[in-house]
Amino acid sequence: MQQARLTVMLGLLSLSVLADETIPHLNQPIELDGWFDEAIWQQAKTIAIYHITEPSDQGEAEVQTSVRVFENGEYLYLAFDAKDPNPQHIRAAYRKRDNIWGDDIVGVKIDTYGNHRLAYQFFANALGSQADVIENAVTGDESSGWDGHWQAVGHITEQGYQVEVAIPLHIMNFPNIQGPKQWAMEFVRFWPRDQEQRISSVDISHANECWVCQMPLYTGFADIRSTQSLVLAPALVSSIEDSRDRSTNSAWQRQRQQQLGLDLKWSISEDVTLNATLNPDFSQVEADSAQLAVNESFNLFFDEKRPFFTENADYFTSPWDLVHTRNLLAPSLGVKVTGRVAEHTFGLFVADDDSTSFIVPGNLGSASATLAEKSKNLAARYAHNLTKQLTLGAMTTYRQADDYANRLGALDLNYRFTEQDTLTLLVAHSETDNPAQLSSLLWDETVVRASQPAQSDHAWYLHYEHSFQNGNVFIEHENIGEDFRADLGFMPQADWKRSVVGGGHSLYPQQPSWWSALHFYLDWDITHNQANELLEREWEGSIGLDSLWDSAIELGFFRRERAGPRTNHNLLTITGNAGRFDEKGLTFFIEASPLSSTYLSVYVEKGDELDLYNNRLSDLLYMESEAKVAFNRNLQLQVRNEYTRLKDQGNDVLDANLTDLRLTYQFSSHSALRLTMILDDTHLGLAHFNPVAREGLYRREQGLSSQLLYSYEVNPQTVFFLGYSEYASQNDELLSLRADRRTAFMKMSYAWFI
Repeated sequence: MQQARLTVMLGLLSLSVLADETIPHLNQPIELDGWFDEAIWQQAKTIAIYHITEPSDQGEAEVQTSVRVFENGEYLYLAFDAKDPNPQHIRAAYRKRDNIWGDDIVGVKIDTYGNHRLAYQFFANALGSQADVIENAVTGDESSGWDGHWQAVGHITEQGYQVEVAIPLHIMNFPNIQGPKQWAMEFVRFWPRDQEQRISSVDISHANECWVCQMPLYTGFADIRSTQSLVLAPALVSSIEDSRDRSTNSAWQRQRQQQLGLDLKWSISEDVTLNATLNPDFSQVEADSAQLAVNESFNLFFDEKRPFFTENADYFTSPWDLVHTRNLLAPSLGVKVTGRVAEHTFGLFVADDDSTSFIVPGNLGSASATLAEKSKNLAARYAHNLTKQLTLGAMTTYRQADDYANRLGALDLNYRFTEQDTLTLLVAHSETDNPAQLSSLLWDETVVRASQPAQSDHAWYLHYEHSFQNGNVFIEHENIGEDFRADLGFMPQADWKRSVVGGGHSLYPQQPSWWSALHFYLDWDITHNQANELLEREWEGSIGLDSLWDSAIELGFFRRERAGPRTNHNLLTITGNAGRFDEKGLTFFIEASPLSSTYLSVYVEKGDELDLYNNRLSDLLYMESEAKVAFNRNLQLQVRNEYTRLKDQGNDVLDANLTDLRLTYQFSSHSALRLTMILDDTHLGLAHFNPVAREGLYRREQGLSSQLLYSYEVNPQTVFFLGYSEYASQNDELLSLRADRRTAFMKMSYAWFI
């Protein structure tokens, strides 16, 4: 009977939603404290959240969730009431922004233009710790780099938990039109127990991969305005850095630095924003996630974290990563203008840089180079939604130093001609002027590729995808000319033609069971250079099972024919100049949360893989594991480990181990003390190396990076950081770890809303 009453109540709530999709305007502020005791909440619109959208799109949730919504012209206010029959099982801790996934979470997705192209996401866990994301429905990308100025307060109660949210309307772009507007919205709850469920206010269909396209329209917001149109955030950065020559154990050399900076954000109108920065602190306050860089031929990717570049970064997204601002190392001035006017979206940024860093791509490997020259950098993108199904885009990037330049232009198209069929197309052209000294900074094939004083070439990309209930199939082709360069982006491959066909399908139980999903995936790809010489041919597939303890298990295989390193690096040919190797192996992955406070995962790859050091096939064992433990609401430990081992005929060739440990005491959602220690330990069995490959290598290299950081963040631009970091290393010439760099630093900034 209780279940029947719940179903009837949810049905009545859903009927009320269908009858009146209007967000009320109530001109009264509230105290954001996580309690819904103000009388105004009784006048707000109530929306039921009960559709299960993950793991499948079938059924109604067994827990009751609702949200009350209204706006007052300056803020969108939300009051989530998440009931739970066992509140002691609620998963939540005070966490750093964007680090709440896996907790009990509620939130909203908002498409302020109602055209199903882009959605702001605002989520909070049961204690009010936040995450915000921008989802691009055209490219399928989600960016967590964007941090908006909004607030959330949460409490765990005897009936479950409740979260009160205030979103300033000025942090979002919206149409500059008079009268009522139509925004698409979805209200969501994540309920992680033995099997995590995503519960929604919308009956999402898995037959349509565009979930933003299925969000319903809500009418209202007639009197909204951007009252806080100007934000000034002055900043002070101070550091003391000691360095020395580790090999001679010389005396420490001290360098002091102090710098004043300023960030500015001006909402020119509701749909156009200008950002500017002067003398910014572009240092990495927090350490990057460590990556094991052994037996790799292409550059590793690192996320952008710096506020000026992450702000409205989604305006520069395209099917390829043509704008990767981590290439800019030390700019002193930057300006960015972004906006959406009717069906037109545009973004422009310019920045200088005290140096010039970029990737020189190849088909078997890439290399990065840094010129000691100041550069000017520009990126511009424009997109036009011709119809609800068709979007056209254009992009250009430009980099200029003394005798170096890179210019790129691209056009792209996204056409969703049915709810199940999507076509994406991109064509691009680049021109590059190389400085005479560039080749001396590179190695292997990139020396030859950058030896020309001028390069120019074309590239294009095509992707077609057909989705059906609980599955999809796709075909893809990319063709990158041998002299194509996207120096402001992250494109480490050139002279490259790759075709892929693949697809996947998922099965779900008809009744509640110990398993929640069974996944299948298979693809085949083939890659040639522009001379039609084979670089790689590959089959890969997997089968996965989602089950109890919020667990997932996946078993996969790969079989690839692959070209090895060139014998003569002065020739770019493959035939007769590179060996051919048959790699094959199995992969295994498992993750689980056996306790509400614990997460564990392990990935293993075992098989025959190319040893790039010695240009031969070796026995590979690769493992990546991670453990997260929340000892209580405040103290959390995260440990991640990567391990790679190569053996040749039973002999150890490579043994590399990387451990990234982070211990955090989170005083609140805004304040934390964090200890980070990253240990990188690599052993090479030089006795089993080829004589040429052995030259210049150490038998053992070890490095230890450590950082202690206190952070206080009221909002993304009102922050205080105080920290100390140190780096120590050793090799065959040093008997123990020896520090050669240590830094004490402080940063403070304050956002003034004018």
